[in-house]
Amino acid sequence: LKIQRLEDLKARQAKYSKRKIGILKKGKELNILCEVVVALLFSSPSGRPTLFVGQNSKLSSILKRLSNFSFEEHKER
Repeated sequence: LKIQRLEDLKARQAKYSKRKIGILKKGKELNILCEVVVALLFSSPSGRPTLFVGQNSKLSSILKRLSNFSFEEHKER
């Protein structure tokens, strides 16, 4: 299966919506089952943002932790 950009805007938005729901579900499962910190940020084809932060997590603490990594560490991860 070759993955490529969908040219039709309506088809692209529908696919985004379905895939977003699946990815959010997986993020919630990871957060609960593995007790990992999860933060997901999406921007839809129409430009609307969606943010998910797992249970018992705060976005500010996640961003603070990320800011402590060097550029090289970000590339490695």
